[in-house]
Amino acid sequence: MSEGMIIFGAWIAAALTLFLFSFLYKDNPFFKIAEHLFIGAGMGWYFQTIFYKIMIPKIWEPLHSGDPFKIFMVVIPALLGLSLITQFIPKISWISRYGFTFMMGYSAGMAIPVGLATDFMNQILGTIEPFANFFALSGWQMFNALAIAIGTICVLFYFFFSVEHKGAGKKVSNLGIYFLMIYFGASFGNTVMARFSLLYGRFDTLVNYSSAKYFYATSWILVGLTLYFVAEKLITSAKRETAE
Repeated sequence: MSEGMIIFGAWIAAALTLFLFSFLYKDNPFFKIAEHLFIGAGMGWYFQTIFYKIMIPKIWEPLHSGDPFKIFMVVIPALLGLSLITQFIPKISWISRYGFTFMMGYSAGMAIPVGLATDFMNQILGTIEPFANFFALSGWQMFNALAIAIGTICVLFYFFFSVEHKGAGKKVSNLGIYFLMIYFGASFGNTVMARFSLLYGRFDTLVNYSSAKYFYATSWILVGLTLYFVAEKLITSAKRETAE
């Protein structure tokens, strides 16, 4: 890639990043440009991926293979997939029910066994396994095993509504709430840290593109945006004063 194209790409990247950040001030045409480009580029990439990765190798090529079995195995799923489009045509929208029904049944059949294996069986195994050799564990490992076991039992009891939560049962249920709050707090903190890492990456890119190597792309674009917002504010104020 030539040096000129690298610099041009840096200007585009810096401009789109700052255009999106400009929404923090207010909604504006620059933000809409970046938003529409992002959605358009994403949809374009999505459709070409479907076309070249699914439509051609999994539908077009098998239909032209001459093998009756392959043709049969492709026609049925293709028709079910195309039936989903009929929901946009009111008179025949009922046909889409067959595609949605098959898709939901197939997805449930795939997801439920995996969910049971990962979220249910592995959870039970991870909770019980440390107690198989409990006294050989270190002090911290014992505490960790007990905390996980107690937390799991208390959280499960909190969602057990067949028994009224009162007395000792209420205390166990309340303890389950604390474990849930700790989990939600840790999950939220992890999500925030991940998002901030992405934000730091964008800031690092903007700082790099503000160097002389890229002809101060970030600085010039930031100055241009600032001048635009100042000019827009002055024009809006002048029009308001004139109207009054």
